[in-house]
Amino acid sequence: MATQENPNCDGDHCRSEVGEVRLLPVGGSGNAILCKDCFNHEMRFRRERIKEGVEFDLPRWEDLKIYSAE
Repeated sequence: MATQENPNCDGDHCRSEVGEVRLLPVGGSGNAILCKDCFNHEMRFRRERIKEGVEFDLPRWEDLKIYSAE
């Protein structure tokens, strides 16, 4: 199945062209704007890196601020 790009998402693992996006802090004052599919992909990546000794936060989707472009 081809990936559907959500134009409001910074990730590249979207499964839908529409949907809610949330702000994931990435350090300093920066954020990534991610749909739930891309968020889940990022959390899998972070869990693997933690096993390698890299420190990462693992926030819950529900705790992230909903992004509004308005």
